[in-house]
Amino acid sequence: MSKKAVNYIAGSLLVVVVIVLSIDIHSLDRERRRPVSEAFDVEEYVGHLWENLMPERLAEAADLSYLLELLGEDPDEAFDNYSHKLGISNTYYFYVSGSGVVEGIGEETVTVTVNETITTELETTFVFGNAVRDGSGLVDIDEFLNMMDFNMVSVYLNRKVKSEVIEPFMEELEPGTRIRFTGAAEINRLQDLPDPLRLIPIQISVSDGE
Repeated sequence: MSKKAVNYIAGSLLVVVVIVLSIDIHSLDRERRRPVSEAFDVEEYVGHLWENLMPERLAEAADLSYLLELLGEDPDEAFDNYSHKLGISNTYYFYVSGSGVVEGIGEETVTVTVNETITTELETTFVFGNAVRDGSGLVDIDEFLNMMDFNMVSVYLNRKVKSEVIEPFMEELEPGTRIRFTGAAEINRLQDLPDPLRLIPIQISVSDGE
């Protein structure tokens, strides 16, 4: 074989090697398991979550009075059946609903009396953290390619809560108003139950008294 032919073959092999190494190969199974694309659009993702998936999840929220009673009598059942959490953390997130009368409007919260023994506080100023996202049980961290995208879901959900739930609600609120609410609560299993339990409201409506 001539020297020219050897050089030609070696050059061709080098080109093939470069092409193969430049291809990022993924299995079909991996691609099928990935609902969140590499070009992640958090606004679109949260919009779909908010409009199409959250309503059903909110409708399933545990009644606040029932949940508090269950947490006192059988906390294992309460945590196992009504909460979600991320990883091995001791912080659990619940979706709860109820109704009551607005007793006070503070700088950070609205105090709502549910009945003679139960009062709750609705967060109105500092809406942050992961209670809304993780309490839903709808957002799986394994679907995301990086933590930034996963955390941005919480940021955008909290923004929606602030702009679409809390701000319109505050305009018509005054002490004595009867309301219905659904919100997300954060409870550390190793600590005493907060009293009153503070919620990030996700739905609020003025009640007709029923």
